[in-house]
Amino acid sequence: MKNVKTKGSKKLPFFMIFLSLVGIVISVYLAYTHYMPPEGGSGCDLSENISCSLVNTSVYSEVFGVAVALFGIIWFVLSIPICWKAFSDTKKSVLAFFTWSILGLLSVIYLVIAEIILRSLCPYCTIVHVIVITFFVISLILIKRCNVKITLGGMWQQSKGWIILGGILSILLVILFNVFPEPVQNADAFAQCIASKGIKMYGSYVCSGCLAQIKMLGGHEGSFRFVEYIECHPKGPNPQTDLCLKRNIQKTPTWILEKDNEEIKRLEGFQSFEDLSEFSGCPLNGLS
Repeated sequence: MKNVKTKGSKKLPFFMIFLSLVGIVISVYLAYTHYMPPEGGSGCDLSENISCSLVNTSVYSEVFGVAVALFGIIWFVLSIPICWKAFSDTKKSVLAFFTWSILGLLSVIYLVIAEIILRSLCPYCTIVHVIVITFFVISLILIKRCNVKITLGGMWQQSKGWIILGGILSILLVILFNVFPEPVQNADAFAQCIASKGIKMYGSYVCSGCLAQIKMLGGHEGSFRFVEYIECHPKGPNPQTDLCLKRNIQKTPTWILEKDNEEIKRLEGFQSFEDLSEFSGCPLNGLS
């Protein structure tokens, strides 16, 4: 069994495992904020062009109905034993490490393209990208130092077990989120009642709380289609920034009850069905 014996080589595998743990923590956070967007936005929502919420809740943040971050958790968890074996038995495992790094790079490329399309940078995602690229570079260094020849056959032979395991776990995620989807409540009557009261929602397409509010009401194709929505972000679809300025919108989402084009009262932030019912006077009819 041939190990890598270079200066600092004893510490390097522990450093790589540490990077994997950092990747797991960030991926868990991104997965959590994808499905449970915080009312005040993500901790890295710094501007309209630097926003984790925008990238992490966009149409590109899911593949086959599953948050990309969940696949990231699988990748980083399996990276720990793969990395350890690559340093303890380099000749027999370094190509598995290299192959696994390439799979990680493919996801990095996908997400970078998404950021370019969205014109927004996700700082936490970028940390993950740097970690994956570091894995790839280290795998190349190991291959060079051990004089291992890169072949497709060798890559598959060493990594097939990990790829199959990762594939099975990924398929289970897809089945879980598609065969047993979260039930969506029919809030058509409730949304129609809100609209009839003259209540409008002022929001922003980069606001995670707004996205969660829209999702709670079934999305743009669901019950939310009955709600009069005012886009306040200048780069959002059909923006009405002048109206938002006139209404002095300081926080999104903001629900405003208007009569004869005059504000009666408002409610700021993400609201539950109960809060909206109390604000509007519309009955819940079993919604929760």
